[in-house]
Amino acid sequence: MKHRFAVLVILIVALSSLVGGFVGGSAAAGPVPQTSQNEFLSSFAEALDVIQRNYVDRISADQLVYGAIKGMLRSLDPHSSFFDPKEFARLREEQHSRYSGVGIVVLPLSGESGRVVIVEPPAIGSPAKRRGLRAGDVITHIEGKAIDDLTFEEVVNHRLRGPRGTWVNITVERPGIRNPLQFKVERDEIPIVTVPYAFEVIPGMGYIKIDRFAESTADELKRKLESLGATQLSGLILDLRNNPGGLLNQAIEVADLFLPRGKIVVSTKGRMRGSDRSYRAPSGEKRRCPLVVLINKQSASAAEVVAGALQDHDRALIVGDTSFGKGLVQSIYTLGNYAGMALTTARYYTPSGRLIQRDYSGTSTEYYFLGSGMLSTGGPREIRHTDSGRKVLGGGGITPDVEEPAREPNRFEALLSAKRAFFEYARRLTSGQVPVASDFKLPLKNEEVSVLSTQVPEPIPNLEITRAILEDFKEYLRGRSIDFKESDIQENIDFIKRGIKQEVYTSFFGRQEGFKIAIQADRQIKKALEVLPEAKWLMTTGHMSPNARNQGVK
Repeated sequence: MKHRFAVLVILIVALSSLVGGFVGGSAAAGPVPQTSQNEFLSSFAEALDVIQRNYVDRISADQLVYGAIKGMLRSLDPHSSFFDPKEFARLREEQHSRYSGVGIVVLPLSGESGRVVIVEPPAIGSPAKRRGLRAGDVITHIEGKAIDDLTFEEVVNHRLRGPRGTWVNITVERPGIRNPLQFKVERDEIPIVTVPYAFEVIPGMGYIKIDRFAESTADELKRKLESLGATQLSGLILDLRNNPGGLLNQAIEVADLFLPRGKIVVSTKGRMRGSDRSYRAPSGEKRRCPLVVLINKQSASAAEVVAGALQDHDRALIVGDTSFGKGLVQSIYTLGNYAGMALTTARYYTPSGRLIQRDYSGTSTEYYFLGSGMLSTGGPREIRHTDSGRKVLGGGGITPDVEEPAREPNRFEALLSAKRAFFEYARRLTSGQVPVASDFKLPLKNEEVSVLSTQVPEPIPNLEITRAILEDFKEYLRGRSIDFKESDIQENIDFIKRGIKQEVYTSFFGRQEGFKIAIQADRQIKKALEVLPEAKWLMTTGHMSPNARNQGVK
């Protein structure tokens, strides 16, 4: 314990030096006297001793010291943060785009403590896919022991995940199968997919979704573009909505796929030596087609770098909502005791010189993270100009060329989504308990399915949501004690049909097929298709067309 405490105190010493570099200068000019590091450490050690001896509950030194470090970093800005060893290990996994496990995505099963349900089909080639696990399977036992009393984190991080090459025995319940199924699965290195969807949303119009920016993102995107035949497309939608960002080098490589060689992608400015620099497109685009980029309030950091660069160079039309406004650069530091720290060391600026970061002064961290659309930008925003002279705004995220707010779900839609009603009803529907249209054939009848089968029929059949299915869905809602009126069903009938169909398609034909159903009512994608001619004009001429305002383009 003494050795462990010494390591933790060393962390405090290192961090107090860093914090002094940021706030010490301004404090020295005021009337408040500076506190030396020795005095700081003496006060800290005294407080730590008093808390450990007198606090109402026993508390570890780790918990106290980690909390102190987090508090120091929170006092700097909303994005400087500390990671304990477990958090830091997960961060590294996300950055490296891989982890060690069986390759399934699970969530707690509603109403059943401890049990988890597989919510997405296991990826092709993953251990879970090879052994025959499926979306909708409920995991009840691991290594023969019931998991009812385990927390979700214990199940995922301490039972399912583990070193590559080790084995785990899993028991599942499957809809339509009377007896539990047993699986012995060898853990392996699982790639984390960051570009999950790529398809033609209409003939000739490509669509690609980037979830976040990790080490594999640019390579994944190149493969998706090649699979779509991007040079032959009449247009491409690049969806960066709900993308929280990630690695800067990946944002630069993604922008490089669409910008001429040598164009500035982003600039950074900071206090450290070497932090003031411009990053340029190293190779230049090889795929030239009209481009529309979708952003929303949750698009942040590296996603904003890409959107800002493509907008400033008049390479793409930006459609959607104003982005989050996260333009602070974090450098990752590995600390002792396997902990880590993300410290803000610079700010991002778009090629036109716009500051991406929005004002966070005078607001709480919790309120700040609610999103840009819920906060004031703090007064007039800076005005810059794109390569063609169009006005663009800085200091508050990326403002779209075409504003198209996302449709907000109504009360009943939000209720069904929060209860995961469609996913759980789809498990009931595909178990054979409900009659479906005769022309819709599931891949295999559940009672005949082999646990090693990976069959998927081609072409994918159409599922008609019949009156019988809707009546059974209402019975399911009553059984779940989800209150509704008949008017709720009728007013949201299209939403309900899409929700059921999406989950059935996801379960049997994969995430992408389910996603195609989900976006059928996506107004921002519809707007992107509508302004495609303007994106083509912009790419060809570098300027807006005479009819741009009629399209809602600023």
